[in-house]
Amino acid sequence: MLERKGKATSEFLDPEIHASWNRCLTLGLDPMGKPERLTKSLTEMEEIKAKNQALTRLAHVELENLYMQISGSNFAILFANQDGIILDSVCDKSFGTVADTRRLVPGNLWGETTNGTNALGSVLISQRPSTVHAGEHFFQSYSELTCVAAPVFDPGGTLVGVMDASSDCRHRQHHTHALIRMSCITIENGLFKKTLSDKIVLEMHNRPEFLGTLQVGLMAFEEDGTLLASNQMARYFFPNAQRKKGWHFDEIFKIRFNEFLALRKKNYHTQLQDTHGSSFAIIASMPTTSAPSTVFMPPQTRFHRKRDEEFPRMVISDQAMKSATNDAENALCFNAPIHIHGETGSGKEVLARHIHEVSGVRGKFIAINCANISETLAESELFGYRSGAFTGAESGGSTGLILQADGGTLFLDEIGDMPLSLQATLLRFLDNWQVRPVGGTTEKRVDINLITATNRDLAKAVSDKIFRQDLWYRINAVEVCLPPLRERSDLQEIVEAIIENFVPPLQLSDSVIEVLHRAEWPGNIRQLKNFLVRLHIKASNGQVSAEQARALLGENKKFVREGMSSSQLREQKRDIVVQAHAQLNGNISAVAKQLGISRNTVYKILDPIMLENDTIKNYDRIRQNPRCNGHQF
Repeated sequence: MLERKGKATSEFLDPEIHASWNRCLTLGLDPMGKPERLTKSLTEMEEIKAKNQALTRLAHVELENLYMQISGSNFAILFANQDGIILDSVCDKSFGTVADTRRLVPGNLWGETTNGTNALGSVLISQRPSTVHAGEHFFQSYSELTCVAAPVFDPGGTLVGVMDASSDCRHRQHHTHALIRMSCITIENGLFKKTLSDKIVLEMHNRPEFLGTLQVGLMAFEEDGTLLASNQMARYFFPNAQRKKGWHFDEIFKIRFNEFLALRKKNYHTQLQDTHGSSFAIIASMPTTSAPSTVFMPPQTRFHRKRDEEFPRMVISDQAMKSATNDAENALCFNAPIHIHGETGSGKEVLARHIHEVSGVRGKFIAINCANISETLAESELFGYRSGAFTGAESGGSTGLILQADGGTLFLDEIGDMPLSLQATLLRFLDNWQVRPVGGTTEKRVDINLITATNRDLAKAVSDKIFRQDLWYRINAVEVCLPPLRERSDLQEIVEAIIENFVPPLQLSDSVIEVLHRAEWPGNIRQLKNFLVRLHIKASNGQVSAEQARALLGENKKFVREGMSSSQLREQKRDIVVQAHAQLNGNISAVAKQLGISRNTVYKILDPIMLENDTIKNYDRIRQNPRCNGHQF
């Protein structure tokens, strides 16, 4: 198929393959030689995945689904970004007999310039689906493969990725192309919804039964009704959607945009008619809005929240809190389970919800209190059950909590209080991430962010044989430790975050803030929040005095020290810790245990002293390790 002058003949080649071979020859590639292997470093891959987080998560789910759908062996499924860099892959063990699997792991480049004519590289150039079979590959070393690939576009029509299925050419499957294209459409639709989640998104089809399928049309509108983006199916329904810039909702549908919004608020309208009279069933996703709701009952009380939120916005000005949050957010790039450790009321669930929000997942946040799960009903609560699975089971069955979290976040709170029998059940699930309802015969794989939390010392619980060591290793991929409120430097900001939702507004003077700084807050932010609510009740015209705050705090003498400024309190605490440190021969764990404070607190107070002590000159190196809390010195 090669002429002596180094040009590819088109006699036996598809025109696109022919053009690709000529490009490869122009680059000086040798078809009988070995393809160059180019890879990105781990640091570069972390940055690339961080920039493509939502896309990578969507592609991973489809990659797994596609791999299970394609029967037979000797298959590899790849997903690469717009530069041909593999972001994710899954291969049969037997695939190594027909290809070098080292070239298929994330970080490898699969463009035409390095690997010659191949389906993935062809899609990057043509931006159309491509199949390259056996000897159509430029390099002879790939002649035993058949590669099928298709593009993935973002809502703006820009190529952002390529899905590729490669197999032994002797096991070529003609339906692979259709499956690949379906996976790409699923990714595109998911990316459309994630990217434009702050817009008004309409899912539509003229046949209601097609809602929720790959055939659904998607249109995103600005808050003023201007069409911002549409997917391929929507452009099929409305050809002008792609060509006409600034197209308005009123030009597409018979109902006016303002009327549509008003009806949506009342949960009306499941159908729309376009200006030509065609009807469409729709599902409308509105931007997240803040609806007023009351804090107290009955509803007519004057005290209420501005937003429908159980939790105040998260404050992370404190350096320890900022470090914990950064560690948690970075863990998302690796899909790693996150474990949050902190005292009761220190904001573990607030951080978990923050992680859920920044992860970009569109699924639900499902919180489970592990201490409250009934041992006898644990499996049916977690995994769901089929109709008639047991006596008392509801007809129609029930979707378990884990399945409800699919595509979102599963938050297992108080995991340290989970009974051993349930720990074994959870461990089985974490082995394969598959859910089988009680009474069911099939399993479903779920894709979730896993976050656990506890106020217990799980390392000690493991040594005491009340927590499984293997489960501890599974959930503790990344551990973040939340500082208690008494150690945080941003108490005033936390107070402001809580009271900003109070109506009427609550105004706190500097003297009141000083009173709050003197409190120990053993119940942490939860206790502070409840205290501020009580203070709000006693406020006159939204204002309270230091005497009122002091009186309320005085009802619990255990957590307030009168007559001392915050600086005096800090100095006294430092003196106590230094004295205990000397008495206990520098045993940090013993100091923490005797004083009833965390080891992190001891380190923080002793920091200047320890830095001057030559016997612990490597303290800084140890302290910067996010797992330093689990070590004895």
